[in-house]
Amino acid sequence: MRPLIVSTLLLAGCASEPPKAPPAPEGPVEIRAELIASDGSWGNTEGPAIDADNNLYFTSRGTYHGVVKWNAKDGASRWADVAKGAGPGGLWIDGKGDMFVTATDEREILKVTPAKKVSTVAKGFEKDPKTSKGPNDLVVAKDGTIYFTAPNGYDGTAPNGTIYRIDAKGKTSVFSEEITGPNGILLSQDEKTLYVAHNTAANTSKIEMWPLNVDGTAGARKELVTIEGCQADGMDVDTEGALWLTCYSFGTAYRVTTAGKITHKITTEQKALTNCKFGRGANQNTLYLTSSDMDRVTGYVYKATVPVGGTR
Repeated sequence: MRPLIVSTLLLAGCASEPPKAPPAPEGPVEIRAELIASDGSWGNTEGPAIDADNNLYFTSRGTYHGVVKWNAKDGASRWADVAKGAGPGGLWIDGKGDMFVTATDEREILKVTPAKKVSTVAKGFEKDPKTSKGPNDLVVAKDGTIYFTAPNGYDGTAPNGTIYRIDAKGKTSVFSEEITGPNGILLSQDEKTLYVAHNTAANTSKIEMWPLNVDGTAGARKELVTIEGCQADGMDVDTEGALWLTCYSFGTAYRVTTAGKITHKITTEQKALTNCKFGRGANQNTLYLTSSDMDRVTGYVYKATVPVGGTR
């Protein structure tokens, strides 16, 4: 019987292995965004922000200069005529519902209450107003500290721009003058790291990161990632700490992990993509994106459903 046992064992050893799972696709997962609103008066839409009721606000820099409010039920309406020189740039809504605005031509940071009362938070902060293009984007920490960018150019050829910090007492100081084209700006979930989108050339961008000292000042700068085929603009962060970065003139947005890996890519029909913001609560997996045509005549707003939600 011994040969029979050997034969059985050999047959068992030749049994076919279970099928292997197909290999994971190479490159980032692609997501196509859906157009939800457009208007010929909006021009270069920017600075999306979400309030506690999931209303979307964004800036209009076309023939209308001000802030637009949108929701799925009521559509879009003009909400506040502020920063009317060139139109406002970045927006941020804090936990109290107050909106903070970069007034580009006025060279000011404004606060707008839910009742639309407007006040000036900072002005006269520029060392060389002739060189600067004005404040661009901003982020507000939970303690009220504001960080904002003021680039001198967007393609790496201009003199270094400036990142400013406004402390909780309202004093404005220079946070960093290390990079040429600071644009989008964001705090990490724990507010211990500041991220800034950095344009080093017309087609090349980086995400820079600064650990924050206890007093909110800058630690040693590091580079998170370099992206080719991108003119970096606004950003938001998801619950895994990854950044979603928009690329102006390319109609793309990338998800970049804390290890600097690109995992997802969002595409939009219009190329002048400027910024993005997560919805809240039940809409936390919706990423809203602001854009325009490349002539900055008609403004567009998109949304994309993404696998990892936002933090607010």
